[in-house]
Amino acid sequence: MSFYYSDPLSHIPVREISHEKDPKPDPNLETLTFGLFSRCDRGMRARMVRQGIDVHFFTTKRAHDRVLTGYYRIGWHYKFPPVKRRSKRPQLDDYALAAKEARFVAPGFPLRDLTGYLRGNRVDNRFRTFRYIDEWGTRLLLQLLNDTPDATARYISEIHRLEKLTLKRDGRIYLGKSTGFNWKVAPQFMRLES
Repeated sequence: MSFYYSDPLSHIPVREISHEKDPKPDPNLETLTFGLFSRCDRGMRARMVRQGIDVHFFTTKRAHDRVLTGYYRIGWHYKFPPVKRRSKRPQLDDYALAAKEARFVAPGFPLRDLTGYLRGNRVDNRFRTFRYIDEWGTRLLLQLLNDTPDATARYISEIHRLEKLTLKRDGRIYLGKSTGFNWKVAPQFMRLES
């Protein structure tokens, strides 16, 4: 389970696109990827690949509550070519994850309200970037999200609306880019093209 910043200009909890200095590319519902267009949470993605974790839950903060918004069922990963480092610290493996299945809901489920549903297991304890959910909790959270109307298409539509708004306001969307993300630009981020 990981945390992402949501956009304050949206009525549904999509990632923060309109932030002038730090727009977020993840979770990237347009391509169903995580980590393809950013380098954040590299350690978490590498651990997911090494340990074979195939469900990634997403949470964000809305008003004053952290909420569960959706999940990816990971179907593919791409290992980025190593980047030369100046420091003597060991090189960390970096992976992009792609989902074979995704489901996002709106407005989301407050994490504090899930303790009873999870029969006393708490997921609302504060965590900075990610936390692990056991297999039993994963099954219950998947059932909850799958039994809730799917809002993934609404998320994607809202992402495009915010991209247009941000482009009009700032003349750019993602730190110099005037377009959103898609598979046509992916090879550049995968370092397959220069």
